Amino acid sequence: MKSLTLALLLGLPLMASGQTPPGVQGHAAPVPEPMKRFAWRDEAAGYTFVAPPRWAGKVKAVPLDSKALAKSGATSGVRFVAGATTLLVLMAADSVRANALMTTGNRELSRHDGHVVAVKAEADGGSLALTDDELASAIQWDGGGAGTVAR
Repeated sequence: MKSLTLALLLGLPLMASGQTPPGVQGHAAPVPEPMKRFAWRDEAAGYTFVAPPRWAGKVKAVPLDSKALAKSGATSGVRFVAGATTLLVLMAADSVRANALMTTGNRELSRHDGHVVAVKAEADGGSLALTDDELASAIQWDGGGAGTVAR
């Protein structure tokens, strides 16, 4: 009996080291995937443009040059492009210059706290084109919700 007890006591540490305790697998945790989100911020006008996840990694924002801004009457603007295709153009101005934005073929998208955002959507955006609902909820004003309009 003593020899059996001694054998069991000596064998327990060997058996325990051969088995992995429950909950410990010895594998590294999976690397979290980055968020699939496309957002562009206009500091001057105080809004963020948030596009659907299908834009992430495919579309880039190209700020408008001063010549294009002067021609449109906007104070800030950006083109969203995928490859060589322009999907849409956003332009912002204060409410005093809003009429100048509309006379150049843009349509008003949102207005808040003295700023106006106008959009010019291209005819063929393919699968990356935004629906009217997506476009309406894409503008998030500082201090307001998505699609907030104050007139």
